[in-house]
Amino acid sequence: MNVTQHLDDVEAASAGTVRFEDNGVFVSIVLNRPDKMNAISRPVLAGIRRAIQAAEQMPAVKSIVIRGEGRAFSAGGDLEEVAALVADSPRFNEFLDYWHESLNLVEDCELPTIAAVHGIAFAGGFELTQVCDFVVLGQQTRIGDQHANLGLFPAGGSTQRLARLVGPRLAKWMLMTGATIAPGEALTAGLVNEVVAEDQVRGRAEEMAASFAAKSRRASAEIKQALALGEGLPARDALRVERPDRPTPHGI
Repeated sequence: MNVTQHLDDVEAASAGTVRFEDNGVFVSIVLNRPDKMNAISRPVLAGIRRAIQAAEQMPAVKSIVIRGEGRAFSAGGDLEEVAALVADSPRFNEFLDYWHESLNLVEDCELPTIAAVHGIAFAGGFELTQVCDFVVLGQQTRIGDQHANLGLFPAGGSTQRLARLVGPRLAKWMLMTGATIAPGEALTAGLVNEVVAEDQVRGRAEEMAASFAAKSRRASAEIKQALALGEGLPARDALRVERPDRPTPHGI
C-alpha cells in the first residue's frame, strides 16, 4: 500500500477527524477537530488506530508525532458521545473497550511516539499523552485529569497508568481533585520530557522524531518491549527480558 492509500484510509476511518502526514522518516498523526478542541470520539480513535497501523507498515518511518490542530492538543473525550452511551451499559462498556484497545495500540506501537502537547490536554487527551513514549509540553499548557470536576470516573486508563508515571500520591491528588499540574512540575514529576515555548512545541517534537532517522527501528522496538515486559518485576527477574530468546514485538 502506498502513502496516498494510507492517507486516504486514515481519512476514511476517522471521517476526517484525524489527519495522517508523511514526513519521510517520521509521520504525524494530527487530531483534526479544532472546533471541538480535538475532543476524542470513536471516529478519532478509529483514525488513530488506522494511522498507527499504517505507520508500522511503512519501512522508512522511524517514529511518530501525535499532535492536535488548532488551539489545543485535546480537551478530552467527546462528552456528547459519552452522554449518549452512558445510560446503555452494554454499549458504554463496548466503547470503553474500544478506547482501551486504541490507547493500548499506541502504547504498544513498535515505533517511538512523541506527543506534541499545546494549549490543554485534559481527561481523555491527558490519557492519550500517557501512552506516548515522549511528551513535549508548552510552557503555558494546562494538563490534568478533569473527570472529578464533572463527577465522572476516569475510565480511560489514568487510574492505572498515572500512578506508574508519577507515583500514587500525586496520581491520587490529580485524579480525585481534578487539579491541573504546572508544566515545570510535570517535568519534575516525569510526566513530560521537555517544556518549551508554546510556538516551539511542534517543532521540538518533530526534531525529536527526526533524531530517530539514523537509529535502528528494530532496536527501538525491542527496547520498548523489554521495558514493558520488565515493568514491576524484581530487577533480577526483569533482566531475563534482555536474553536473545525473548519474544519479539510484532512486525520486526
